[in-house]
Amino acid sequence: MLLTENKEKKYIKCIESIKNTSERNKLKLISKLLFESFDSWIFCGFYFQDGDKLFVSEYSANKIPCSPIEFNGVCGTAILKNQILNIDDVNKFQGHIVCDENSKSELCIPFEISGIKYVLDVDSKINSAFCKIDEEYLLKIIREI
Repeated sequence: MLLTENKEKKYIKCIESIKNTSERNKLKLISKLLFESFDSWIFCGFYFQDGDKLFVSEYSANKIPCSPIEFNGVCGTAILKNQILNIDDVNKFQGHIVCDENSKSELCIPFEISGIKYVLDVDSKINSAFCKIDEEYLLKIIREI
């Protein structure tokens, strides 16, 4: 597990890159930068709501993600409750959608762009991978979109 100081440095570097880019597709840049910055992450991407399903948007991952998905998983629950979900052990989350059997923990942060509901979804290959630091900095990154 990364020390808090090292984790913060990685996030700060990502935020600086995001702020200083002319990249038009920030979702693509964000998913790529974050995925490449954290060794234990196996998925970093965005899902958006279209009707009663969630569809993957931009992402970086070790495997092709599930898409579309129902609202019973962590991503859908985060959107329905409009709250951050930090799941230490996805196998204990009732309704968890298994896209990669290596996923052990998950962090989902819901937000909107132009009236469309999105969720930033991050999966890790280790249990309890995410903390308040991750939540804080990922929210800062979402504000850069």
